[in-house]
Amino acid sequence: MLPPTHCCQGGNNIEFEFDGVTDDACRKQRDFQADFYDELAALKVWWLKAQWIPARVSDLRVSVSSSYRISRALVPSWEGQRGKMEFPTRRVVENKAAIIHELTHVFFPNGNRLLAEGLAIYLQSVIGGNPAFPNFGRPLHQMMSEICEEIIPGFRSCESASLVARCLMGLDSIATPNPLTLCVGANFYGADPTGQARLYILAGSFTQFLIESAGLTQFWRLYADTPLVPSQLSPGVLERWHAIYGRSLHELVTEWKTVVMKTVVNVMK
Repeated sequence: MLPPTHCCQGGNNIEFEFDGVTDDACRKQRDFQADFYDELAALKVWWLKAQWIPARVSDLRVSVSSSYRISRALVPSWEGQRGKMEFPTRRVVENKAAIIHELTHVFFPNGNRLLAEGLAIYLQSVIGGNPAFPNFGRPLHQMMSEICEEIIPGFRSCESASLVARCLMGLDSIATPNPLTLCVGANFYGADPTGQARLYILAGSFTQFLIESAGLTQFWRLYADTPLVPSQLSPGVLERWHAIYGRSLHELVTEWKTVVMKTVVNVMK
């Protein structure tokens, strides 16, 4: 293990710790630190422009290790360790670490797992400086259009609106720190990498639709309604969707489904 390195940037004390980094990867370590500073600055520019109020976090403890299977920051926040961030070495070496994603979990954690992941995936997609899980730089709506039938059989049919809405309602009821899971007929998507990849694309695409169709101010009202409280489960109530958007989650899902289907048509042209 290399000795921890410390720095201070923009009011945040940052400690980096690299475990099991080889000599060949030392350059990647330096590159990752430089990228981390850039991504933190980019996220701050975004929240100032959006006029969002981030959580107060003074210390960031960034750990990179080959023992990590996935990146994590949201669950540590729920456990009372806000500012703790974990990245797998392989993602760092490949320049595919989801830095914006995890920084979003630190500064904008949420008690609703669907919204927490959806925003982190969306921001990684639009302001992240590198491709990262789950879409690795590809457009979220396009990826959703490609896998929609796999996740929810019959997604493209006119009769599937109620089924799709029920699936989103199920995901909306999941509280942090529980992972997103979905069961549709014989299909089950859980905490395994394949399951999370599919559900994260769904969450990112739906969040992109909400932000692009009604704006960030409206989305902030929804997001702020389910703040993360350490050690508590607080996914929110279904009625909040209509109170904030003037439409039920069922109606919003139907509109999102239409957007995804238009993406299918445009890709095929």
